[in-house]
Amino acid sequence: MQLAQLRVLCAIAEAGSIRGAARKLSLSQPSVTKSLRALEQDLDVMLVSRSSQGISLTEAGKAVLPRARAVQAEVQKTRDEVDRLAGRARTSVSVGVASVIGAWLVPPVLAHYGREHVDTALRVVEGTQETLLPMLRDGSLDFAVCLRLEQEATRGFTVRPLARFRLTVVGRKGHPLRHARALQELQGAHWIMTRPRGRGGVLEQVFASEGLELPASAAECDSHSIKVSTLAQSDALALVGRPMLGEPSVAALLQEIPLAKPFPLLTAGLYTRSDIRLAPAARDLAAAIGVECRKILRLNA
Repeated sequence: MQLAQLRVLCAIAEAGSIRGAARKLSLSQPSVTKSLRALEQDLDVMLVSRSSQGISLTEAGKAVLPRARAVQAEVQKTRDEVDRLAGRARTSVSVGVASVIGAWLVPPVLAHYGREHVDTALRVVEGTQETLLPMLRDGSLDFAVCLRLEQEATRGFTVRPLARFRLTVVGRKGHPLRHARALQELQGAHWIMTRPRGRGGVLEQVFASEGLELPASAAECDSHSIKVSTLAQSDALALVGRPMLGEPSVAALLQEIPLAKPFPLLTAGLYTRSDIRLAPAARDLAAAIGVECRKILRLNA
């Protein structure tokens, strides 16, 4: 098994075709095919299946892919660290942030961090646990700031609590349900969820605790900007962190619908891989995010 072969597998998965992978890697199609076949022979299993609809990863391919990505990520980080020590290249940091808190947590951190780390290339990815933690596991992210309920498993990760807070219901200014004070009054509304249906998200859990069915029309969206725009232009409802209502651009469009029974506490946690130590630039960014998070939310609030 060679690094180049793992790189080919990752490229095929990302491009969805041999031709696309060849273009991405600046190789010929026969070279990509030869490398893939060599990897399959080494592992004694088919990693890619071909059909009239194109190519797709087999179950074995899907199992190997995250490990291949993790190997590539670790090799790249090693090269980056050596280049940094030798003064040959810029440091890079990749962080994932839950969309529910990212819009008001990240901007002030980036402004300060950018001034202190002018030679660091920074990448910020917005998402949910379902999208961010696999990226953290395979090395695409250095760390992630996610929301979790207390009972959620964190196997393979070290989680440092940053702050606890509650979500609140919001809708557009002048929403016809703005005077509602019980969840039952909102059951017929169209909801925008952050986490997928069936994954035990806060909205789903609260509806279940009240003996209510989650509305069939509930849609999933993990983008902050799309969620805000949709809420402002419709009668949809969603859960957001109250600090988000302090953003001028959001406050002008949305309003809180305060229910009599509060939602359960969530923990904003700093997730890192248990087997990996953060590089200095990543540690500095994690510390800055922790300070800002506690400043805004206050631990145990």
